[in-house]
Amino acid sequence: MAAPEQIIQMDESVIETRGQKSVKFRGGLRFISSLLLPLTLGIFTIVITFQQQSAAKQQRIDDREASQQQRDQASDLDSKRYQNGRFDAYIKEMGKLLKENHGEIISNKVAITLARVQTLNIFRQLDAQRNVHIIRFLYEAKQLTDTPENRSLDLSAAELFDIDFRNASIKKKLLHNLSLTGVFLTNATFIDLEMEHISFADTEFDIANFSLGRIVDRCSYRMLRL
Repeated sequence: MAAPEQIIQMDESVIETRGQKSVKFRGGLRFISSLLLPLTLGIFTIVITFQQQSAAKQQRIDDREASQQQRDQASDLDSKRYQNGRFDAYIKEMGKLLKENHGEIISNKVAITLARVQTLNIFRQLDAQRNVHIIRFLYEAKQLTDTPENRSLDLSAAELFDIDFRNASIKKKLLHNLSLTGVFLTNATFIDLEMEHISFADTEFDIANFSLGRIVDRCSYRMLRL
C-alpha cells in the first residue's frame, strides 16, 4: 500500500499535468482564434472585391448597351427625319407638276419624264411604308390609272419591296383602275382586296399574297411573271 505522502505526490502530479494540458488547450484556442479572424477578414475581402468587380463589369456592360441603344435611337430618328423630309419634298414637287399641268402630267413630255425620274428615285430612298403612300398619292391623283383619256405614269423598272396594297386601296377593300406595268414587286400583299381593271402587264412578282381577294373582269396580266 502506497504511503500517504506518495498518494499526495501522485495527486499533485495529476493536477499539474491536467493544468498544463488546460493551459496548452487554451493557448491552442487563442492561436486558432488569432488565425480565424484574419482568415475570415481575408475571405470577406475577397468576396467583397469579387462582387465589386462583377458589379463594375456589369455596369460597364449596361453602360455600353445604353450608349449603343442611344446611338441606334439617334440613327433611327435621323433616318426617319431624312425619309420624312424626302417624302414631303416629293409630294410638294409632284403637287407642283400636277398643278402646272392641270392634273395631266402625261400631256407634257418634260413633266412626265421628270415625274418618272423623281418617282423611281424616291422609291429607292424610302421604306415600304412611305412607298405605299407614294403609290396611294399617285393613285388618287389619277396618275396610275390607264384610260384612253388619261395614260398612266410609266413606272417600269421600279423595284418595290414589302408593299401592302391594302394601304393604297379604298377602305382597304377596293382597288380599281390601277396600272403598274413592268415593275418588280417583292413580297407584295393583296389580301382580301377586290380588284377590277388592274394592269400588271410585264410585272414580275417575287412572292405575292392574293388570298381571300377577288379579281373581277378586265384585269391584265399579260406576260406576268411569278
